[in-house]
Amino acid sequence: MCIASRSVILLGMVAGISPYARSAMDTQQFDGLVDLFEKATDGEGNKLNMHYLLVKQADREFFHAFGGRTEPSDIRSLSKTVMALVLGTIVESRDDFTEETPVWPILESLCTLTNEENREKLERVKIKHLMNHTIGYDKVLMMRGDIGHLDPSEYIDYIVNAPIVHEPGKHYLYSNAGFYLLSVVLQELLGEDLEDYVQRVLFNPLEITDYSWERYGKYLAGATRLWLHPHDLLKIGDVLLYEGAGIVSPKWIERMKQFTEFTPEQDTPTNPLFRRWAYGSSLWLGKKNEIFFGHGTDGQSLVIVPDREAVVITTAHQVDVVRLEELVDKAVALLY
Repeated sequence: MCIASRSVILLGMVAGISPYARSAMDTQQFDGLVDLFEKATDGEGNKLNMHYLLVKQADREFFHAFGGRTEPSDIRSLSKTVMALVLGTIVESRDDFTEETPVWPILESLCTLTNEENREKLERVKIKHLMNHTIGYDKVLMMRGDIGHLDPSEYIDYIVNAPIVHEPGKHYLYSNAGFYLLSVVLQELLGEDLEDYVQRVLFNPLEITDYSWERYGKYLAGATRLWLHPHDLLKIGDVLLYEGAGIVSPKWIERMKQFTEFTPEQDTPTNPLFRRWAYGSSLWLGKKNEIFFGHGTDGQSLVIVPDREAVVITTAHQVDVVRLEELVDKAVALLY
């Protein structure tokens, strides 16, 4: 879709929804929020290593760069949300590919399967299982620490030979394996470099030009390692907030939000609004007000608050995120 067409669609959506959303946050409240972030410390007493805080509500935007930062941030697992949008553009433009498409016919020629006990389950793995972490593993895979000794050319072999204990679709376990395999499958399906496709179909229409996405071998990392500036991340947030914004259909956004599993081990129930109550497909689901969000290690947040017509973004490099996430919850509360 051309940039002009996408802008017309997005402006129309803003015009249609804005009369129903009261602007709740003001400059004084945002400045107070920034001050809280600036003064906050983690569990060891260290100041939070924040990069950016950005809040957009209806036609008002509030932005702060901590320490005068200008560089993009590694958005970590927010990359999964970007990948899910890319997947949506492909599913909605082809008749020969859906979320029910098996992945093994594409992967089989790209790897060496030595764990034959996996074969029958691999043959039942579908695109949707890559989206929602239900391939069937009982071990977290591709999370940096477990692949440090491997060459990227070995990653596919590593994933397909790791024991698949559960029937595909029956057991949720969050890891990076599914979205890396999704990157592989999509590039092979398209017959072109996936980054070229992403630029043409997603980034160019959104006017995202200054980014980098690391490769694992000849494939995009998919699940992680995407560097974006905060205002470019906001453009992704607008796609989620405004029902696809002409990039994908509203139906696909609803599909990304479709419930997969409750996540009590990752939940933060002391935060009333910003909590990982359940998982969809690349998106976490809050318990209240239909809030949903992308979330990444070390303090990456892309929070969508539909009934306030708002997006809240944090990027950081902060290992202990307890206080950071309390303040994200505070930011969402200020919208009300």
